[in-house]
Amino acid sequence: MLQRKAKNVIKKIFNADDFGMSLGVNDAIVRAYNEGILNSASLMVNQKYAAEAVVLAKNMPNLEIGLHLNLTNEKPAANPAQIPLLVDSQSKLKNGFVNLLLLSVLHPRAFKKQIEIEIRAQINKYTATGLTLSHIDGHRHVHLIPAVFKIVRQIAQEYNVSRIRVMNENIFNTVKQNKSKSWLFDGGLVKYIILRFLTWWNGYQSDVYFYTILYTCKLSKAQFQNVKIPNGYKAVEIMIHPATPDMDKQHIEDIWDESVLSPYRTQELEVLLDKNVAKGIN
Repeated sequence: MLQRKAKNVIKKIFNADDFGMSLGVNDAIVRAYNEGILNSASLMVNQKYAAEAVVLAKNMPNLEIGLHLNLTNEKPAANPAQIPLLVDSQSKLKNGFVNLLLLSVLHPRAFKKQIEIEIRAQINKYTATGLTLSHIDGHRHVHLIPAVFKIVRQIAQEYNVSRIRVMNENIFNTVKQNKSKSWLFDGGLVKYIILRFLTWWNGYQSDVYFYTILYTCKLSKAQFQNVKIPNGYKAVEIMIHPATPDMDKQHIEDIWDESVLSPYRTQELEVLLDKNVAKGIN
């Protein structure tokens, strides 16, 4: 009797970014884990509610936790005096993605030295929590800046981290499966082109497929209907940003990124709470 060859099962990683950023983000991640399909999250160690996030994470044993490298906002993990290129007069991280990219070109030696100091400080802060370091990615995708990525890759090897987020999404595959063309008007296409180019430049191959950068922070259930993952990948990662804006509005003094107050955050939480969403990815 002939036996059928078993079909390779694609691991579906639903990863919530910004863990520790706010009470609303933390609350949404707990709900999405307990009631829905969330199985991974990325911790921002230099945020006000990071300590709370660590406590919550330890009560979610099946949630993979990684580092959400933050080089753009709030207080650094390193001594500000050691990283003058990266901080302002208030000792807060001052550069966005574009400025960091420019600094890496205009001041390469100083930039690499200071960036490594900050990255290692964040890694040390993470490992001090006792959590397993499942993966590394970056807030605002700063980890894909070539000078930064080189350091991240080195550190990932040191800590035996097998997953680094890369933008290997096939735009034609995504467009074929989605009717919405919002990415033509909201910057999704520009973001895709830049990050796809940097991924190519970094020369790093991953067996985890990324879906979807085109609809960043605006994912709805419509993006998870009959999604086909290209051959050759062992897993697919969906980056998602859940939050409960009503909770964060009660603590507005803690909010430095108004995106956490967006109704899209609630929409993305609703995606994670629907267990049928995962069935649409094959």
